[in-house]
Amino acid sequence: MKQAGIGADKLLLKSGLRRTPVRVGVLELLGNARQPMDVPQIVAKLPDHTDAVTVYRTLNTFTRKKLVHRVRGEDRGWRYALGSPGPAPEHRHPHFVCEDCGKVECLDDADIPGGFVRSLGVAAKYQVRYSEVVLHGLCPKCAG
Repeated sequence: MKQAGIGADKLLLKSGLRRTPVRVGVLELLGNARQPMDVPQIVAKLPDHTDAVTVYRTLNTFTRKKLVHRVRGEDRGWRYALGSPGPAPEHRHPHFVCEDCGKVECLDDADIPGGFVRSLGVAAKYQVRYSEVVLHGLCPKCAG
């Protein structure tokens, strides 16, 4: 889910992170993206002098701070998208991965039920930090 109406500077401030050109650039790219992006896609849209290692570190920091969430694509590479808005952002939507073209989409209109993990019968001794639902199949373009 997009953090609509919240600028990169506000997101960084809210997360206690220092403003840097790479951080702002990554947040703006993900905020305008129609689907999750991988690192090569992100680096390609940033200024030429941008260091890929800095982008990886930035995305790891953003994931840890819950500014972004990530999902594995069909190629086993991570795709990144902005997190959910709110004081305690939660990643509560499933994703779809096309087995033909590799496209990864956030299914923002769907919601992972609050009792999902409990409904699976996961023993209380496990400390589940978050659940991830990934659906695999053919996107409308490839199925068509």
